[in-house]
Amino acid sequence: MNNYMLLLTICNCIRRKMSTFVSVINPTTGKVDWKLQNDQYDYHQEIARSGYADMLHDTERNKKYYAALAEAIQIKRQLGEPVNVLDIGTGTGLLSMMAAKLGADTVTACEAFAPMAKCAKEIILSNGFADKIKIIPKRSTEITVGSDGDMPERANVLVTEVFDTELIGEGAINTFTHAHRELLQKNCIVVPSAANMYVQVVSSDFIRQWRDIRPVKLEGFGDILPPPEMTSCGGAPALHDLQLHELPQSLFKVLSSPVKVFRFDFSGSSPLKFESQSEETFEALSDGETDGIFMWWDLEMDTKNNINLSCAPGWAHPRPSELQWRDHWMQAIYYPNQPLSVQKGENVKVISNHDEYSLWFNVESNNRTNSNSNTGPACTCGMHVIYSRSQIGMMNDPQRRCVYCSLLKQKITSNSVVMIISDGSLLPLMAAKLGAKKVFALETNNFTRKILQQFIKQNKLNEKVTVLSKEPEDLTEEDLQGSKIDLVVGDPYFQSAVLPWHHVHFWYAAKHLSSFLTDSAEVLPRLLSIKAMAVSFQDLWKIRSPVGICEGFNIQLFDEMIEASSEISDSEVEPQPLWEYPCTACSDPVTVQSFEFSDKSWMDKSQSAEISIRLDKSQGVKCNGIVLWAEYQFTDQLTLSLGPRKKVTIGEKVEWDFYSKQGVHLLMNKGKSCIENLQTISVSLIFVPGSGDFDFVFKTINA
Repeated sequence: MNNYMLLLTICNCIRRKMSTFVSVINPTTGKVDWKLQNDQYDYHQEIARSGYADMLHDTERNKKYYAALAEAIQIKRQLGEPVNVLDIGTGTGLLSMMAAKLGADTVTACEAFAPMAKCAKEIILSNGFADKIKIIPKRSTEITVGSDGDMPERANVLVTEVFDTELIGEGAINTFTHAHRELLQKNCIVVPSAANMYVQVVSSDFIRQWRDIRPVKLEGFGDILPPPEMTSCGGAPALHDLQLHELPQSLFKVLSSPVKVFRFDFSGSSPLKFESQSEETFEALSDGETDGIFMWWDLEMDTKNNINLSCAPGWAHPRPSELQWRDHWMQAIYYPNQPLSVQKGENVKVISNHDEYSLWFNVESNNRTNSNSNTGPACTCGMHVIYSRSQIGMMNDPQRRCVYCSLLKQKITSNSVVMIISDGSLLPLMAAKLGAKKVFALETNNFTRKILQQFIKQNKLNEKVTVLSKEPEDLTEEDLQGSKIDLVVGDPYFQSAVLPWHHVHFWYAAKHLSSFLTDSAEVLPRLLSIKAMAVSFQDLWKIRSPVGICEGFNIQLFDEMIEASSEISDSEVEPQPLWEYPCTACSDPVTVQSFEFSDKSWMDKSQSAEISIRLDKSQGVKCNGIVLWAEYQFTDQLTLSLGPRKKVTIGEKVEWDFYSKQGVHLLMNKGKSCIENLQTISVSLIFVPGSGDFDFVFKTINA
């Protein structure tokens, strides 16, 4: 965009007062772009991604909160007390309306998120409870009590849902502590009354692949070893949250039964601890390495724990018939500082710690004492902070390693000069080990470049591998030491990518290398194909589905607010790790568009394509989404797919790649899980090379 057009666009934005000109990293080109966005884009995105709808679709949660509130209010009535309910973080006002309908005398609801507080007020009015429920648009810690305060007197029933996957990550400890100190009567009833946290220690080479980069074994050429500072590092401090129920049980072996490690009493009968440690001993159920620690929790909704809500995965759920899909409360994997080898029958300690907001765990032999076990984890090598869990797993993936090893063995000779383009790939070391004369690694990412340099030093490949930090268009003959490149290989992974086809950034970098290539040079991968398939999601559709009526209350105003914000902030295609979200194939995969790198014309002008996906209804499966992914073809025999990891069969569950996200377009119809009588789906794609934009349009055709 020239300066005149830039100025004109800015002036138009000012006049219209509709949009804001913002700088963003383009995930395809890797460059900073200026783009027009609605001037309240961030505001609307926060609303659209708030996650309230997901919670409202959690039927078990809603019903058990309702039942526990009913019991609490009944207890207070039987004691002859007036019932004054405080609802902290009311969201749509659902729990407050439950309390009002159950006969509470007063209900005070606080909500700090301003658009949600406004929405809750309107929902409460439309449901006829405006005279019973008072909305306070504040955090609970800002509420005052007294004749001139937000509440005239302290409440004697508290209902709140301030939990996340780690239970305490949203500040639950301080929320309850402050409420008991400032907002509640001494004899109050709290819903939920308590929470229990459980862990299960497992042995799994698969899970360990998410933690550390493993040695690359090149038969006959030696191994590529990680630096010792990485192998001895305690790992990343953050939890690894995921839908643990979807992890195939064949990929791990349990070393312990579920172990209760913490109990959080929200009732006020004893103070909550802002920091705590527990040591629990278990008897190892089998031999193995302590590669991972699974974590989940449950809620005791009432004072006697007759109403219990569990977030356990299926194999450990105390009531499997009540197993509920939910995306707001998942499970998590934590990784011990160092895996411990244990034998069946051995007594082993699991050390659990929490502070006000976070958790960490370790495993020790019962005969050893670790003086640092109460210290929070910290990555000292940098790799665990710079690389995501998915990238670490991807680099360890045996299938990917096999593709790259086979490719390099085919293409490299002792005279080869190789250029590798990626973020944090081990391909430069593989190429050097497999006999290339010289390897250049184009690493413009400052952080991943540091990790690569550590690997090069550890494996004594400094003479063979040169890391280039310049942008490809700025390279000179001096940078390449006067060499001509025979082979350019992209490991299609870049940290700026959001969707699987954004890794085409490799070709944006490679096109600047033409003057440095030999006449016979190859650039691989040579083909990018964007694939699409119609599917039926088991549960994922709920994240965008309107709520409508929830437990007898009309939440339609909330649906309208979410829909309006989604239209402003949401893309047609969003990334999701689909191995965590089961779906069934409703069609065969089809190719939307292919891009051949050897044909440079596709990068000179806009490309468009349109395909039709005809649904196969013979299996009785109803479609509610389209999934898109990328396949990168290196040779006729070597292809890397970021989609299904096995052949797709219509009517059967699709098994997705564990280490990448796919693109998802959900088809919704007034809150139903599918569109009735859907016959054909049209998928259109326009790709604009200059901007790097991939724009998709979806149209449905009913029978």
